[in-house]
Amino acid sequence: MPSRGFALVVLSACAVLAQNGQVRPSFEVASVKPVKPGSTGSGPLRGGPGASSPGQLSGAATLKTLLMRAYDLKNYQIAGPAWMDSERYEITAKIPAGADKALVSLMLQSLLAERFRLQARRETRELPVYAMLVARDGPKFKESPAAPGMPDGAPASFAAPRLVNGPDGLPDLQPGSDWPRTAEVVLAGSDGILYKLWARRETMPEIADRLSAQLDRAVLDQTELKGRYDFTLAWSVESAGGMIPSTAFPPDQIESRNTPVMSEVSPPPDLFTALKAQLGLRLSPRRGRLEMLIVDRVEKTPTGN
Repeated sequence: MPSRGFALVVLSACAVLAQNGQVRPSFEVASVKPVKPGSTGSGPLRGGPGASSPGQLSGAATLKTLLMRAYDLKNYQIAGPAWMDSERYEITAKIPAGADKALVSLMLQSLLAERFRLQARRETRELPVYAMLVARDGPKFKESPAAPGMPDGAPASFAAPRLVNGPDGLPDLQPGSDWPRTAEVVLAGSDGILYKLWARRETMPEIADRLSAQLDRAVLDQTELKGRYDFTLAWSVESAGGMIPSTAFPPDQIESRNTPVMSEVSPPPDLFTALKAQLGLRLSPRRGRLEMLIVDRVEKTPTGN
C-alpha cells in the first residue's frame, strides 16, 4: 500500500498546516472528549460518506479505531501504546458537503495530529499472514448472477433483511426474500459466539479482507478466482476474544421469537474448518511484508475543543 501524501485542499476556513507546510484538510467543527470511566459512550462511531448521515461523524471509539479509519489500516497494522485499544473518546465532527471517504480520512488525520499530538510513521515489516487458497475439492460456490441496478461498491440505502430460524436451528434469511447485499449476524451464547455470513456478489479479495478482520491477521487472496460470488458461511468461536463485526443485526431484526442461543443448537465448526467444508477454501500460514503505522508519540488526553 503506497503512502499517502497530504492533499492541497482548501475548504473555506477548515484547514490546518502540516509540518511540511502543506495545507491539510480538517473538519468544519469537531469535538473530542474522553468517555467517562464506567460508561460505554453513545454507541460506535457512525456517519460519513455512504452512511445515512454523510455530513457528520458521531459516536465513541478507541484511538486505535480512529487510526484504522484515518489511515485505512487493519488493527494488526498499527503499533503503539496499549491504552490505544482501551481508552474511548466521544467524537462529533461536522463534514463539509461533498467530501468523499478519502478526504474524510485526511480530516481524521488532522484531528488526531491536532488534538492528540499524534506523531507516527509508516514502516514495512515482515509479519505472519494467511494465504487464502482453493482446496483440493473446491471451490464450492458459483458466480453471482447479474444484478441490474446494483452497481458494485454502491452504499446500501435500504433496511436490513429479516431473519428467521433455519431448518438447522441457526438464523437464516426470510424465505422468498431476494436480498441483494451481503448480510451478517452474530449470536452470543453461553458456549461461545456464532457467526453467519450471506455473501452476495463478493470478490475473493473482499472475502479475504473480511477474514482478516476476524482473524486479526492479514489474509492474502491467492485463489486466482476473478469473479463475484454468492454463498453462505457459518462458523463459531469459543469466546468473545475476537473482533465482532459492528454490522451484526440486533435482536429486533430477527423475525422469530425462538431464535436459539448457541447452547440450544449444534454450533458450526471453527472458521478454518468451515471455509474448507462449506466453500472449498483453505488458509495456509505464511510470512509476508505489510505496511505498518508506528505511533512514536500520542497524548492520552485530547486538547480542548
